Amino acid sequence: MATSGPKAFVTGGTGMVGSHLIERLVKEGYRVKALVRSKSDTSLLDPLGVEKCLGDITDPPDALKPMVADCGYVFHIAAMVDDWASREDMYRANVTATQNLMDACMGGPLKRFMMIGSMAVLGMGTQLDLDETAPYVYTGDNYNYTKIEAEKLVTRYAKEKKFPVVTLRPPYIYGPRDRQFFSRVFTTLRDRSFIYIGDGNNLFTIVFAKNLVEALVLVAKAPASCEGQIYHITDGAAITRRELVEMICDLVGYEKPTRSVPVGLAKALCPVFEFIGKLLKKTPRLNKFRLKFMVPHMTFKIDKARRELGYNPPHNQRDALKESILWYKEHHPEVLSKA
Repeated sequence: MATSGPKAFVTGGTGMVGSHLIERLVKEGYRVKALVRSKSDTSLLDPLGVEKCLGDITDPPDALKPMVADCGYVFHIAAMVDDWASREDMYRANVTATQNLMDACMGGPLKRFMMIGSMAVLGMGTQLDLDETAPYVYTGDNYNYTKIEAEKLVTRYAKEKKFPVVTLRPPYIYGPRDRQFFSRVFTTLRDRSFIYIGDGNNLFTIVFAKNLVEALVLVAKAPASCEGQIYHITDGAAITRRELVEMICDLVGYEKPTRSVPVGLAKALCPVFEFIGKLLKKTPRLNKFRLKFMVPHMTFKIDKARRELGYNPPHNQRDALKESILWYKEHHPEVLSKA
């Protein structure tokens, strides 16, 4: 690791986006500190010479302050992404933790604070080429609520406290080391239980982890005019759910699914599944969060990021998807194959 470059603090560094980010920062000459839990798997970080700071994103500002006291750049990647966690837990992880980290940075050498937001703040309905001016849409689910509140919080800090924060909004993120996006799809395809909701030809926009990292690095170098701003970050291309599923099947060797249910029926059944899930205290097979993944058109403009950050996705989506799927096939064959 560099001994004289700018110093950066990263939360979520053991996850998919965070680990790719740290690799990139080290290559760029940054000296990196990563917030890790006592039980975190740091095997990806150990060879990079990263300084590991033991703690948790929900720690109070006084505990975090010594960790960020010498850092000019903070990349807040960590968040609770869950479709069935309690609102209290998600608020603590996604809102309170963000405020604690910003408060810890106050009075220090901070030059730029990068936060990962989410397109989930735009709701669950049809979203066609939305840009950053689209309004928040509260859906009732806890992830949507807490990500909206986190964005409002950092926007207020930027305006009232002149805090140098920038929010990047990705849609679904994929890539090598993924633990969220592909695993459920792989499991249902493997077990031949995958069912399209509708015809599967609805478009959606996703983002490769390394493309998102490119945007994060650009934000750290961008002029002060970007502070307080929100930027949509995607691969710059859309794909249908069916195209994605069939690409997985071709690369892994699964039988392509043909079954489907009408969208109206799935929406009608969704509250029933959620009610049963609450009774059993178990994540239901179908809920609003998963319905969003399968149903609405979701495409987003990245013109603002192109124009103001110079963001041009360096990784082609088709090649990136292939790389991600093959990585999963190589590193997690237990998920892809029946026992």
